[in-house]
Amino acid sequence: MFAIVTLLLLGVYHVMRAIVAQCAGAACDDYIPFSLLLPLLVLAAAAATSVTALLHARHDRSWFTVLAVCIVLGVLGPLLSLIVLRDSPDAFVILSTLLILTIPVSALLYSFFRLPTRRPDQQRSA
Repeated sequence: MFAIVTLLLLGVYHVMRAIVAQCAGAACDDYIPFSLLLPLLVLAAAAATSVTALLHARHDRSWFTVLAVCIVLGVLGPLLSLIVLRDSPDAFVILSTLLILTIPVSALLYSFFRLPTRRPDQQRSA
């Protein structure tokens, strides 16, 4: 569920950016709080997605590794790209979006393609 919320928040952020690009004058001031709040909400949703996915994948070493790598890319990548691309905001937004997308996409892939596991109460007796 957090993965879907993250994707929706990213979509809302990019729609808002498109609207603000068409804006001029004092009317644009209304978008400032949202432009600050939405990226923080996206990072919070991505963090919730990553924690949830890692908790579910803790017994599957390969998926745990994939999810952990995506989390590092999705959390540290935007922070590092902010330092590197501080003079290119459009490039920063695109790269950060792609890096953050690794978290919900990997979580959704895990939820669809993981191997089913048996709970201890479902074990067959020999």
